Amino acid sequence: MSSPGARGPTLLQAQRWAGTLTAFSAFAGCAVSGEMGAVMVALFPVAVVGASLAGARFQGRVQWAWTLLLGGALLVFAVQVLAGQVDVVLAAALFAELLCIHRLWHRRTGRYEVLLLLLSLLLLCAGAALTAELAFGFAFLAFAISGTWAMALTHLRSAIEAGRGPAGSPALLSSRRIATPALLGGLAALAMAGIAGAAVVFVAFPRVSIGGLRRESRHAPVSGLGDRVDLSRHGTVADDPRVVMRVRLDPEPEGGPRDLGMHWRARALSQWTGQGWRSQRGGAVPVVRLPQRGPDRPSNLLSADVEIVGLFADGVVLTPEGWPFSVDFRRPGSPRPPAERLYRNFSGDLFYQPVDGSDLRYFVAVDRDEPDLRALRGRGASYSQWLAADLEVPSTLDARVRALAQRLGGGKDPADAAAAIESWLGTALRYTRDLPGEVADPVADFLFVRHAGHCELFSTAMVLMLRSLGIPARNVTGYFGGRRTDAGYYAVRAGDAHSWVEVYFPGAGFVPFDPTPASARGSTQEGLRARAILFWDGLQQKWRAFVVDYDLITQARAMRRLGQLADQTARRLAGKGNAPAGRARLAAAALAVVLAALAMALVRRRAGRRKRGRGLALTADQERAVRLWRAARALLRRAGIELAPATTPGELARHLAAAGEVAAIHAEARWGLARLPASTARGALRRLRAALRERVATDRAA
Repeated sequence: MSSPGARGPTLLQAQRWAGTLTAFSAFAGCAVSGEMGAVMVALFPVAVVGASLAGARFQGRVQWAWTLLLGGALLVFAVQVLAGQVDVVLAAALFAELLCIHRLWHRRTGRYEVLLLLLSLLLLCAGAALTAELAFGFAFLAFAISGTWAMALTHLRSAIEAGRGPAGSPALLSSRRIATPALLGGLAALAMAGIAGAAVVFVAFPRVSIGGLRRESRHAPVSGLGDRVDLSRHGTVADDPRVVMRVRLDPEPEGGPRDLGMHWRARALSQWTGQGWRSQRGGAVPVVRLPQRGPDRPSNLLSADVEIVGLFADGVVLTPEGWPFSVDFRRPGSPRPPAERLYRNFSGDLFYQPVDGSDLRYFVAVDRDEPDLRALRGRGASYSQWLAADLEVPSTLDARVRALAQRLGGGKDPADAAAAIESWLGTALRYTRDLPGEVADPVADFLFVRHAGHCELFSTAMVLMLRSLGIPARNVTGYFGGRRTDAGYYAVRAGDAHSWVEVYFPGAGFVPFDPTPASARGSTQEGLRARAILFWDGLQQKWRAFVVDYDLITQARAMRRLGQLADQTARRLAGKGNAPAGRARLAAAALAVVLAALAMALVRRRAGRRKRGRGLALTADQERAVRLWRAARALLRRAGIELAPATTPGELARHLAAAGEVAAIHAEARWGLARLPASTARGALRRLRAALRERVATDRAA
């Protein structure tokens, strides 16, 4: 029973809600990894709602069915792990979820609530192994706060059930004066203080990372990295705003433009399939050093710090436009050799192994000097045999395509022919993300029927037209662009996937041309969702830099930087050349700030106590209960009986029945569960005095 005017949840309700929220936070820490599958992700919230609505009806029933279900699930997961279909971490997370669901449906006593909290902790640990992204950090924060609530309220429930028994505990468990906002707010503040302390230890304590324990993650290749292009697809090319790659350039582009106009090369596709392109057959070989363009040192050097998002990685090393002459997977300052190894195929595409689905960071240097049109003229049309695949013209090529190629570039120098075809395609045709679907000849349909298409149709048309003139050319895929973020890097998005052309010139190699209209290259996403994704990605980067990738080297740099800041501040305070005095002033200022903060906290605490005292005025019965308990404790102390603050009525009654009666009367009246007339209080004290005198007399007689 709850007191008449009290509002808010009962102790039992608050404890159960806190336990449920703790379990849900732990589940969220696993779900954000994206690896648990749609069925298991949907199962947990459905089970939570079902347990809240109908769990009481099934408590203690059909236990054989639950045992059979959990045993069968354990067997299935074990078979999948042994067969290599599911790794052991994911299987453990899925089974822990089922155990939590079972416990949510069986919560009869505080003991079962403790088991739910332990299973929730196990589920959170599985989530930490599945993912280390920022979303897990938020789930961990929710777990820390709700878990503190749940542990404190579960302890209270267990103490009440143990002290008052099944008959007396329901009245106190239904009180609405225990789980108050003040109590929950204080527990939340305690949890945040614990997290802050752990953060201090995390930052200051020496960090040692252990290699070889990283778990392989899933990956999903996207457009821009695939080894084939299909021109017969239906629908619309998606302008996906998700971030694929993060880039920092040295030197920075002049003026710090908002959008980066740069090609990011992935693969060259030379073989025509009739409905698209695919890469040439043949494997890649490991390389220690990339081939150089010439004997001279590059004069227009560009270095790029590249991080490919693991979700989209496919073992391809993306390089900025130019001639790549260096790719380094080593992390700056790390003594460990990189796990990745560089590979190169016949077309010059670069790859890495092993591919584990994690984010990949590497540094690439390119020579951005490309010969202009004037330098490409007069190089002749004599080509080596190894370029046969890039000269092959499909036998089914529409005659109108050949005729158009002759009209635009026939009889011209190969460089002028390539420039003329590139210019005509970019001005005479329109860009669209709508796909043509299954047509007999996608290139002829693009050039002569629809007069519009996406980047792959522009590049395909140019390659086939150049080949019909006897000029080697190939299709290239990758990305174009990059949006600058507030975190200081350029974000290349999935919607920036692009296709262009490389044309071969003797003595110069393959030179890029892009027939797609310049205004249509890259992503055009500007909406709220695109901005939110970029903002979230910036937060993810900071989380990764300061938490996930925080190691001994980063810690040493951070501590050195803090020391430099302190020294600079001291010099400013004392002037140049008097750093010791400045450091003393800095220490005094810091001490003053700390003392002021403590004083403010003390004032706020006292003000809060006065405010709570005015807002929660005791009734006459509650004040009488307080006076009763104080008088009883004084009598017990004079009799040599000391009480601990957490002593329950049941524990006290085992020593002295009259004292237990006083404690029970006090508890019921203090929390508004029963009235306490003055005569009842006086009678309880009289019986307590009589019991104490009898006990003293018995002790003396003995």
